[in-house]
Amino acid sequence: MQSQNTIADLKKTNGQVIRCKAAIAWEPKKPLDVTEIEVQPPKAGEVRLKIFSNALCHTDIYTLDGHDPEGLFPCILGHEATGIVESIGEGVTSVEVGDIVIPCYTPECKERSCVFCSSEKTNLCPKIRATQGKGVMPDGTSRFSKDGKTIYHFMGCSSFSEYTVVAEISCAKINPTADVNKVCVLGCGIATGWGAATNNCKVEPNTSVVVFGLGAVGLAVVQAAKENGARYIVGVDIQRSKFELAKKLGCDECVNPLELKDQSVKDYLLSKEKWGYHYTFDCTGNVKVMRDALELAHRGYGESCVVGVAAAGQEIATRPFQLVTGRNWKGTAFGGWKSRTEVPQLVNKVLRGETTLDPYITHVIKGIDKVNESIDALHSGDCIRAVVVINERETVKAPQLSVYANMRSYGGYVKRLKHWSNTTQCEMSFSIYLPEPAKRGAPLPPVLYFLGGLTCTDENALIKSGFAQFAAKYGIAVVFPDTSPRGVDIEGQDDTFSFGSGAGFYVDATTDKWKKHYNMYSYVTKELPELVHSVFPVDGTKIGITGHSMGGHGALSLFFKNPGMYKSVSAFAPIANPTQTPWGQVAFNGYLGGVEAGKAYDATELVKSYEGPKVPILIDQGTGDKWYNDELKGETFAEACDQAKYPLEFRFQTGYDHGYFFVTTFLEDHFKWHAKQLGL
Repeated sequence: MQSQNTIADLKKTNGQVIRCKAAIAWEPKKPLDVTEIEVQPPKAGEVRLKIFSNALCHTDIYTLDGHDPEGLFPCILGHEATGIVESIGEGVTSVEVGDIVIPCYTPECKERSCVFCSSEKTNLCPKIRATQGKGVMPDGTSRFSKDGKTIYHFMGCSSFSEYTVVAEISCAKINPTADVNKVCVLGCGIATGWGAATNNCKVEPNTSVVVFGLGAVGLAVVQAAKENGARYIVGVDIQRSKFELAKKLGCDECVNPLELKDQSVKDYLLSKEKWGYHYTFDCTGNVKVMRDALELAHRGYGESCVVGVAAAGQEIATRPFQLVTGRNWKGTAFGGWKSRTEVPQLVNKVLRGETTLDPYITHVIKGIDKVNESIDALHSGDCIRAVVVINERETVKAPQLSVYANMRSYGGYVKRLKHWSNTTQCEMSFSIYLPEPAKRGAPLPPVLYFLGGLTCTDENALIKSGFAQFAAKYGIAVVFPDTSPRGVDIEGQDDTFSFGSGAGFYVDATTDKWKKHYNMYSYVTKELPELVHSVFPVDGTKIGITGHSMGGHGALSLFFKNPGMYKSVSAFAPIANPTQTPWGQVAFNGYLGGVEAGKAYDATELVKSYEGPKVPILIDQGTGDKWYNDELKGETFAEACDQAKYPLEFRFQTGYDHGYFFVTTFLEDHFKWHAKQLGL
C-alpha cells in the first residue's frame, strides 16, 4: 500500500542512529521538553517506527504527575499511536518496512508455551513485562539518549517521539488504508472501554449498566454496552458537559453526584433498580467509587469491573458480605484484547463503518512542538482525546464502506454493505455471512463466493438458499456479490432479463456503450476480494467459488481464468457453454462485440487449455430444468472435461427444475465439498 518512494525513503536510515525530535519528561509535574534525541537502530526482535500520530491518554498524565509507581524519569511518554515500520531487527518476521502498526503496551508473543497467549481468558502476556516496567527494552537497555544521557522507555511504546523502538510482539499490524490520525486512539483508552464491556464483562442484551466516569474510556464502555443490547445505561460524572455526548453514545440517563441534594449516588441509583445493576464499571481510578460500583452490582450475579487506574498505594475495600451474596469484582487491562490478533480487527470494524471513533477526538494538534497543548486541552475539561499529529502521512484512499443491515443467523452475522467501486464506476452492493468462531483465537474462516443468476441481486441466494445453517456448521464465510452495476444510465439496460441490469455475465465489457461500468469479472476477482479480505476476519488464502445459473457460469469461468486463486469450485445448473446458447450469445455480442471474444469466458472452451491445479468440480443439474437443452449445456462441458482429463462430478437430479427449491435441496452437499477442498 505504501509507495515505493516512501519505502525507499524509510530504508535510507536503516541501521543508522536517527536524530529526531521527542517530548521528554525530565521530572514529574513539569512540562514536556521537546528536544532532539538519538534513537538507536532496533536490535533482535525489535522494530523501529516512524510515528504518525499520538493521542494523549490520562495514563500519560498520571505518570507525569508522579502517581505511577513504575514511573521513571527522564522518559518519553505516549502509548496511543500509529506509526510506519522504518526498520526491523534480526529475526523479525511479522512486520516489514512500510507496514502500518499500532504499538501496544500489552504485547502478544503468540508462543505455544505462553499460558497467557494460549488462553482465551486473558491477554496478559508477560514475555517482556519485567523489562518494560523498568523502562528498557528486553535486553535491559534503552534505545533513546540525549547528549549521552539515557532516556527511559514508557509502557513499551514511547510514542511522543518522531521515531521510537518497540518489541516486535508489541506491534499490531493494521489495515494500511486506515486513518492513522483516528485509529491511534485504539492503542489504549477506547479499546479498553470497548473490551471491558465486550470481553471482560460480556454485557448481554436486556441488561442494566452503570458507568462511573465519562471520559474516553467510560464513553467507550457506554458505546459497547449499547451495541451489545443493554436495556438501561446510566452514566455518572461530576461534569455535566459530558452528558450530551454520553447520551448520543448510548446513555439513557446521566447523573451528577454533586447535584443530588439528599441522596448519595448509590442510594439514588438503587432507587431505580431495586436489586442493583447487572454490570457496573469504574472508569475513574477512585477507590471509593470502585466500592460504590461493586455495591451497586446486582445481588446474586452482578459484575463490577475496575477499569480506572488508582494512584500508587491506594487499596480497595468492601464488606465480604457483598461478595458472599454473589457480586463479582473483576478488572481489565487493555480491555482484554490480544493486541496483535485483535487490534487489527477493531481497526477493520471502524473501516467497515460498524462503529465510529469521531466523537472521541475533540482536539487535533499539528506538530510535536505543540505537545504540551494536548496536556492543557486534557486538563481543560472539554477534551475527550487530543491527537498530536507528529509526522504527516502520504495520502491513502480508504474504502468507503457502509453497513446498512447487520443480522444474526445461526450464531453468525449477515452483513449487507454498499461501497463505491472504482471498477464499475458506481455504488455496488454485496452481502457477507461471518460464522461464529469456534473459540477465541480460532483460525479465520475460509471464504466462499456465491455468484447469483440472471435478474438476481446479492439478496436472492442470501435469502432463498438457506445457506447460513451450512456455513455455520462447516465454518465458512460466504460472500454474495451483486450480478451487475446498478443505478447507471445506459440505454437498453433494462429491456430484457438476460442482458444489462442483473445480467453482467461476469465479463469485462469492451464495447463503448458498456465498458465504463460493466466490468463484473474484474470486480468479482480483484476489487471485491481485496476489499473483503482486508476488512473482514476471513482467510484470504483459502477461497472457494460457486454459483447458480449465470452465477454457475461465473464460478466455472472465473475458476479457469485464475489458476490457483480458488481452492474449491462447484455450480448449480450452470450456463456451461455460453458461446453456444442464446443468453450467452446476446451477452457476448453486447458486452464484447462478438461471440468469438466470448470464448475467453466460456468454461467449455477454457477447460480445453487449462494448465492450473486440477481442483475437482461438483455440478448439480435438475432433469426437470426447462432451460437445460437450449441455455445450459452441461453435458457439453462434461464432455470437454473428459477430453481434458479434468476431474468433474456431474450429477443429474431427477425431477428438479432450475429454481431455489433445487438449490436448497443439494446445498449442504456443496458446502461439504468446499469444506473438504478448503481443508476444514
